[in-house]
Amino acid sequence: MPTLRFPPDLESLTAEERATIERVAKRRGTTAERLVSSGVHGAQSHWPALLEANLNVTAQTFMRLGRLPELTKQAMHVAVSMSNGCEY
Repeated sequence: MPTLRFPPDLESLTAEERATIERVAKRRGTTAERLVSSGVHGAQSHWPALLEANLNVTAQTFMRLGRLPELTKQAMHVAVSMSNGCEY
C-alpha cells in the first residue's frame, strides 16, 4: 500500500517547488510553513504541482454554473470565509 511522504522542511524543496507552495499558501491565506505541516495540504505538498492543480480545480468547481447565481455563490464564499476568520 503506497504512502504519501511529508516534506521534512521547506529547505529540502527546490526553489521552484518552494515558490509553488508559497503561491498556494498565499492564496489560502496562510504561511508556507503552516501549509506544509497541515494534514491534506501537507501530504499533497510532496508534489507542489499537484497541490496547485488541486487548488485550481477546486476554485473552478466552486464557480461552475448551477442553480445559484454567481454573485450569490461569491457572497456565500465571503460569508463562510469571514465566519472562519480567513484573512484573504
